[in-house]
Amino acid sequence: MASASSIVFSGIAPHPPIMVPEVGQQSIAAVRASIDAMAEFTERLIASGAGTVVVISPHAPLDPHAFVAYQGPQLFGDFADFRAPETTVQAPLDEELLKAIEEQAETAGYAVIRLRSKHLDHGTAVPLYFLQRHGWTGRVVALGYSFLADEDHLRFGACIKRAADSFARPVAFVASGDLSHRLKPEAPAGYNAKAHLFDEAVVAALRANSPDRIVRLDQELRRTAGECGYRSMLIAIGATADL
Repeated sequence: MASASSIVFSGIAPHPPIMVPEVGQQSIAAVRASIDAMAEFTERLIASGAGTVVVISPHAPLDPHAFVAYQGPQLFGDFADFRAPETTVQAPLDEELLKAIEEQAETAGYAVIRLRSKHLDHGTAVPLYFLQRHGWTGRVVALGYSFLADEDHLRFGACIKRAADSFARPVAFVASGDLSHRLKPEAPAGYNAKAHLFDEAVVAALRANSPDRIVRLDQELRRTAGECGYRSMLIAIGATADL
């Protein structure tokens, strides 16, 4: 009988800075449902017993051929780019787990490049803000994905799982992503009347507990949506699902 995975929680977290009250101010009413959802998200994560959170963000500095990781020993982020410089997040790096991820990735033929900057991008900082404000404390590994193929992102997720399992201690995985960026006429990425179909397909797959449907998702629909976070989800699936 196979032993249980050390990854005890996996979830997808939104990352619009407007969700942060110090940033959004009066505008947070428009994203209240997402703010409330992050409270429940954190409650479930805390209940899992995870002492380390691995976050994968679409907004980390990307390398075409390698995955990236923020360096420690202390990770730090703020919202100065969003007119709230005094609002910050910080957490200790789980150096032990990051080294294990690097080793597993190297064995599988992938590189993990450590970023010179220790300043977290908002795709990492926003989920971490809500985790900490709602009571989670612990260590973090903050990663960014690459321009490699989808299959490589699934395999990198499996590297993270093997690294976590080598320590036999509970780890949570947070895939940061906002899905479609083309849902409204005023969207900066432009409007596409079919973009909502991407979001609906992802939600339907999650509700059906069918991650394989996300892996097989129509790539043209993905491009239509101007999505943010698909590769985050692929890594999460690779880390938690047997496909």
